[in-house]
Amino acid sequence: MLTIFRYQFRAQIRDGAGPAIIQALSAEKNQIDSELLRDAVLFLKIYQFGNQIFVYLESELQISTLNLPKSISDLLCTWPGKIQIRKSVRMMDIFHDGIPRSDAVWRASDVPRKSIGSIIYLRPEKYSSYVFYHFQLQEEGLRKFNKYYLIGAHENCLFSYQEVPAEIDSSNIGSILTTNNSPDNCAELMGQHFQPWQEEVGMEIAWKAMDEIYAYLAVPRY
Repeated sequence: MLTIFRYQFRAQIRDGAGPAIIQALSAEKNQIDSELLRDAVLFLKIYQFGNQIFVYLESELQISTLNLPKSISDLLCTWPGKIQIRKSVRMMDIFHDGIPRSDAVWRASDVPRKSIGSIIYLRPEKYSSYVFYHFQLQEEGLRKFNKYYLIGAHENCLFSYQEVPAEIDSSNIGSILTTNNSPDNCAELMGQHFQPWQEEVGMEIAWKAMDEIYAYLAVPRY
């Protein structure tokens, strides 16, 4: 089986360039797909939320930056913080319900799935608490629910990726906790960590699903 690495990235669209991003992704799909194949990317989804785009990808290689054609990267803002110019930032994995294993099929071609990318913002004072609860849930590994579920963080912005119908991988290879301390009302507790949206929404729909604007799949099964 392949060794698979999972990544999430965040980028900011230049003012007024939202429609142009959509057009460029459609017009240059063949070129983009060829470059993704060359870079050993196996699977990729791009989502848009307002003036932001979020990328989820699976690759055979370890990568540190997101490579997009110049015509598309020119429509993105430059992120500060490093010597070299960068048009996106990698989001940190703060929770995953499963990890690809070399002894098992990660993605099966005979199971059609819907990909969902969602966004929420944390209250800054609740950041460490949110990470703590999710690390505990992840490493105890007693409440598996969707092996594709992944949460990435950049600043207080969270990007969750999942696929439905859910597939559960109950293996706990590499888990470092043998406790059972995750609270039963974990979902309710998490609602207290989120910043409210300007409009009224209930806690059960605090995460907002984003628009999928690009999809790529190199091979149907791996």
